[in-house]
Amino acid sequence: MTSTNDINNIPVKSISKQKILLIVISLTVLSIALVYQPLPDNFPQPWKYRFLSFWAHIFSKLGYLGEKVNLFDRIHVLRFLYYITVGCFQIRNPEHHLKIYDRRILNVSVRIYEPEELDYMDKMPTIIHFHGGGFLLGCRETYDQVTYALANLTRALVISVEYRRVPEHYFPAALDDCTSITYELFKNADKYRIDVNRITLAGDSAGGNLALVITQSLIQDGYSPRTACLIYPALQFFDFTLPSYRLYLPRSILGVINEENFLSVMSELSESKVKVTPDILFNSHTSRQDKIRLHPYVDAGKYLPISFPFDVDQEGNEDLIPHLKFLISPKMSPLLVPDEQLIKLPTILLFTAEFDILRDEGFIFAERLQSLNKTLYHHHFGTTFHGSHLLLYGPLKFDIAYEMVEHIARKIRENL
Repeated sequence: MTSTNDINNIPVKSISKQKILLIVISLTVLSIALVYQPLPDNFPQPWKYRFLSFWAHIFSKLGYLGEKVNLFDRIHVLRFLYYITVGCFQIRNPEHHLKIYDRRILNVSVRIYEPEELDYMDKMPTIIHFHGGGFLLGCRETYDQVTYALANLTRALVISVEYRRVPEHYFPAALDDCTSITYELFKNADKYRIDVNRITLAGDSAGGNLALVITQSLIQDGYSPRTACLIYPALQFFDFTLPSYRLYLPRSILGVINEENFLSVMSELSESKVKVTPDILFNSHTSRQDKIRLHPYVDAGKYLPISFPFDVDQEGNEDLIPHLKFLISPKMSPLLVPDEQLIKLPTILLFTAEFDILRDEGFIFAERLQSLNKTLYHHHFGTTFHGSHLLLYGPLKFDIAYEMVEHIARKIRENL
């Protein structure tokens, strides 16, 4: 015979289990809804990308909140996130026969990767590598996976430069560090056992920007780099209405390449730390005179299949123009130079990605070089995102990352 207590307990237990199940299902659905973002069918490992972007975005927001209440520095939060995502998964395989050591050249820190078989060579083929990270993030630690792989796959000496970053240092600190290192290596190649005729300058994003700016400077001063390898490089800070900016900046690539962080970096790059307002995305940082002068170099209507109207008669924001003039200098925007300078460039190895605000300036650069019959290798990774080549190891490993680095290394080796 069933007691009254037993009868009363049955529905309570059943209801409790139902509630728990309902809560779990609700939280799962909510998590998926928060994490989900539409991606093409051929996008590599879409759910891994969605979770990575979601948590990066959360960390970024927490950084802003913590900074407002003076709890911690947002930049250090982002750098820590960058490190735990890629930097702490260093690979050291004795079978690769690489000597790796840190040193200082002209008071700038570098990490050197030297294949052991080069011990007996007086002149080594060399890759000078500048890391990316928007002049803000990135360092030789977070790029160790990539520079290690490049050294192993190319069997060339790789020198990874640790340049000064914002916000601690403003423009042109990064450029000054990278320029001084590069010129030292060219001028005193014998001292460093480097073959001055076989030097490639390489970098991605901000590092690609530095690689091209310095390549142009070297040529102007009579030096001859063998190649420049540019991986989704930042080539111009003049026109932010290019279709790839309009399309992908609102999508917050990797959870951190978004309008809020973009405005912050533009501000931190300036010596005055001017507050950069959203109207910069409509090119308010340039005067009418500069628009007329520079637009032909990045004319989307001429070089891209799709473009938006560009108003050369639009006056700029007087609160921004004097503080951000450096952005449209060739030292910051190497695409903003006449054909007479582009035609002098060495062989260019250019890699672009589809999901990237920098996609279109890469295409414009390629079109301009091709119109000059310059030696150019351009490969477009049509299914991946800015920064994906960094994710070589660890739980956030993307299969396409190694394919990209292997492809890049193969082309460097063929042209070095």
